[in-house]
Amino acid sequence: MANDTRLSYRVFGTPGAERLVVLVGMGIAVTLDPHPAETAARDICVLAVALAGGEVLDPGTFGSETPAESTAKSLADLIHESLSAIQTARGGDQTRTAAIVAYRDGVDVALRAAIALGNTVDSVALVAAGAPLAPLDRDDFGSLLGAVSAQTLILNGVGEDSAGEEAALWYEDHLAAARAEMVPVEHALTLPAVWGRVLAHVAPGTER
Repeated sequence: MANDTRLSYRVFGTPGAERLVVLVGMGIAVTLDPHPAETAARDICVLAVALAGGEVLDPGTFGSETPAESTAKSLADLIHESLSAIQTARGGDQTRTAAIVAYRDGVDVALRAAIALGNTVDSVALVAAGAPLAPLDRDDFGSLLGAVSAQTLILNGVGEDSAGEEAALWYEDHLAAARAEMVPVEHALTLPAVWGRVLAHVAPGTER
């Protein structure tokens, strides 16, 4: 587990692999490989970033940067630095791109980072993504999402209250290139249950 000035993260998969997949979620558990067999079957480097509760809060004082906005900037910087390190290690001039996988409460920060990085992020997967609850929050956040140009896959659980079909359709409506898929679940959708599907979307052609 490593830390920069703002974020805690861990790298698994194949460090230095050409394909960088950034996994963003709440708590230290998100830094554990969701499905080691699926990860090992691909030539990918996974940068798993664990957010703390205070880092995803959106409220702020008028005219100031919110914690979520500040954390998103730190995440974008970390992704940019990771891509630069891969480029240097591989000795190429090719512009590197990354994928972002956002799990549950990590969605807000992850999508803000994707907006900041622009075309540097070429694909996004949202897993168990809940939409903002308050109408004003929906309006404010929704107005930003059209700037996400990456191909986005939304995987939510059938029957989940906050991360079900309604939330999936909300993201699908607000993102420029999004497709929602509903996953049958017994209780709640977990990352290990869909990790293979996620990697097929964000890391195509990386099979060993």
